[in-house]
Amino acid sequence: MHDIVHELTIEAPPEAVFTAITTADGLASWWTTDATADPELGGTATFGFDDGATRLTMRIDAIDAPELVHWNCTGGPEEWVGTSVAFRIEPSPGGGTVVRFWHGGWEYADGALPRCSFDWAMHLDSLRAYLQTGTGRPHQAGTAS
Repeated sequence: MHDIVHELTIEAPPEAVFTAITTADGLASWWTTDATADPELGGTATFGFDDGATRLTMRIDAIDAPELVHWNCTGGPEEWVGTSVAFRIEPSPGGGTVVRFWHGGWEYADGALPRCSFDWAMHLDSLRAYLQTGTGRPHQAGTAS
């Protein structure tokens, strides 16, 4: 199995980062405007892309405010289903928050994985922009990616 790993520092408190990753309004501000979320253990979050042609469903397998969010992909493109996504959130020694991102369980290192790694880097930078400036760059519902 193969993994995508990213780490970033965000000049915002861990609680704000956690809220941006767990709530529909937060997710719609940096990942995709077509987002729903039920931020509790066993809840689901859904995300739409490509004018609704691509839909991801994530089951929330772990949630520990403000330190950890873990999703398991239960619906979406074949390459995604069965993969897991985790956000580890911790205070940065220099101030702000360190986010350690992991998207694991990819069967193949080619195909969708390289594009998803690039896309995650862009979306995580959008998360940082949203929390530091108030304006993220989410995928806009109704448009192709």
